[in-house]
Amino acid sequence: MNRKFIFLLLLLSVVFVSTTFAQTPGTSGDPLVTKSYLDFAAKFRSVEIKSGTTTVAESGALIVVLSGQFKVELKKGGYIIDLTNGRKIISNSTLQSLHLIMVPDGSICSFKATKDTQLMAFGINDMAE
Repeated sequence: MNRKFIFLLLLLSVVFVSTTFAQTPGTSGDPLVTKSYLDFAAKFRSVEIKSGTTTVAESGALIVVLSGQFKVELKKGGYIIDLTNGRKIISNSTLQSLHLIMVPDGSICSFKATKDTQLMAFGINDMAE
């Protein structure tokens, strides 16, 4: 009987200590969302690219074509990655709408809008032609 009582007392002590000294959710000590996530999400922006305009993307860029048409031309590296389908995309390919595209390390590519294009992007630079 003493062992059960001691175990119960120990368990209650652990619960009391953990609830007493725990951080309040949503405060700076225990945030609901981390600052690094917000910094990353703020850089993922909506971009409108006019037909005939070229954009340059370097390693780590992420792109989702929402509407229009975007054609890829690789300047360095052999491919970019369609993360939605899990396949490689080679130069002179047209990107599919609503697919998450990533430019892997060591690659640099340009994208040309063959129609007015709306996309969500991280890590691209606009460059008018």
